[in-house]
Amino acid sequence: MAKSPLLGNRLRRLRKERNITQVELADRLGISASYLNLLEHNRRSITVPLLLHLSKILKVDPQVFSPQEEGHLIGEITDALKDPLFAEDEFTDEEIAEMAADAPALSSAFKKAYDAFKAAQTDLQLLSERLSQDFLFAGSSFRLRTLVTSIMSSTEIVHDNDDLGPKERKEFLQIALKDSEALNDTVNEMLGVVGDGSLTGKSWAPSPNEAVSDFIQARNNYFDPIEQAAAEFRATFNEHNLLTPPMMMEYLQEKHGIQIEFASRDSHNTEATLYDEKNHLLVLSKSLPQSSVKFHLALLCGQLNFTPLFEDLVNAPELPTEAAKQKGIAALSNYFAGAFLFPYDVFFKSAEDLRYDIELLQQQFDGSFEQICHRLTTLMKPGSSGVPFHLIRSDVAGNISKRFSASGLRIPRYGNSCPRWVLHAAFLTPGALCPQISEMPDGQRFFSIARTVTKPSLGYAQPKRHYAISIGCDIAEAHRLIYADGLNLAAPKTVMPVGITCRLCERSNCAQRAAPPPPQTRQGTPQKRNISPGIGDF
Repeated sequence: MAKSPLLGNRLRRLRKERNITQVELADRLGISASYLNLLEHNRRSITVPLLLHLSKILKVDPQVFSPQEEGHLIGEITDALKDPLFAEDEFTDEEIAEMAADAPALSSAFKKAYDAFKAAQTDLQLLSERLSQDFLFAGSSFRLRTLVTSIMSSTEIVHDNDDLGPKERKEFLQIALKDSEALNDTVNEMLGVVGDGSLTGKSWAPSPNEAVSDFIQARNNYFDPIEQAAAEFRATFNEHNLLTPPMMMEYLQEKHGIQIEFASRDSHNTEATLYDEKNHLLVLSKSLPQSSVKFHLALLCGQLNFTPLFEDLVNAPELPTEAAKQKGIAALSNYFAGAFLFPYDVFFKSAEDLRYDIELLQQQFDGSFEQICHRLTTLMKPGSSGVPFHLIRSDVAGNISKRFSASGLRIPRYGNSCPRWVLHAAFLTPGALCPQISEMPDGQRFFSIARTVTKPSLGYAQPKRHYAISIGCDIAEAHRLIYADGLNLAAPKTVMPVGITCRLCERSNCAQRAAPPPPQTRQGTPQKRNISPGIGDF
């Protein structure tokens, strides 16, 4: 088993919680106390047989020793500690790992505090931009000055003219009162950008998308209740046959009275699918390939039949707001569609037999490249789990719109990812599959593949959307993938040195750097220097 900075800490914590001494546990394991001490201090690797023996003695599931959850937490804490805010502080990887293992609640609280700090920074930046450029603020400022002038004029007239009759005096006072009310509304409008407590209040919450990402990551992208619901629902069809659009259309028409039409350009040209809930009408774009038509039909089946299940699952601490819960329901609906179209047991067996050949899985299950990649990341059922994958989707500008990591790869939460990732290189060869062995600054290696995908165009006025999708795993799991055949994984000839994102990367010799490295890693002025520094040089 690969060495992990978490296993020893977790082992020590579990032993102490059960009031077992090192000598007692070592004796029951059949090893020396000194060797157990080395295990607890991460100076020896815990083998699989020893791990299983430990699980029985400590009466815990072997999954307790899985590093995925804490590894994700370690990554986020490390990201936070690279912030210039902590420029004068230095923390080793071992110290961070020990904190995550020994004090997970404290580590989570630190992460939440840092997220709130970053949100406040973003709010301040947006506020500054709006105050200086936003035409709404400019208009509000103009109204503010106008109303103040009008109020002052009305009150001065009333104050300075003693010969005003009661009627005229009342009219000017009414003008001042009306303008005062308008002034109050204008001030509230200008302050509304920070009126939700996002800067100083206690009601801070992550964005809905970030919250859903945390929700899925915390559950390792596996939802057994949805898997069971999808399997039972599929059994109402013929579970041994490949589902076809006509089969699902017939179900929707018979069971829910939904009429389905394929739209022309005159019908609509802004969305791939439109569902008219009032009239029970689903309109599908003719631009959609069959795999997408099937997915949208499966999605609607899930929403119509299992929304109460989704609503129950999203009552989770990671989804604190109503907006986050709605995003969570949408994500679970998509999960259901994948589980329904690609039933777990059959898909898992095929993935293993075909050694995760995505193209062959596409042919067997009539799915798109992105759909198959998504389903591969959900194969985390205890007892029959697949390769722990990471999945990233990025647009041509480098914006990450989907991210999940069971492999241990740290995917940046803020900003863009490292430009050396194969995810970005895929745009140079559209449609071709690109493999890469990458190495992080800490020496951890990953094997990844990436390919571009293009969403269908709805017409000339609606340009196509292009994305790159990367899926990969720890180098130790790469031998299970057909894409690694012919590569010497133990001593590969080509390894790409990568980072997480330029702001967090400690590599000082990267020609593609777009931002200076963290302050902690900067060295003094070298005796030899580049007289033509790049953007990220300092």
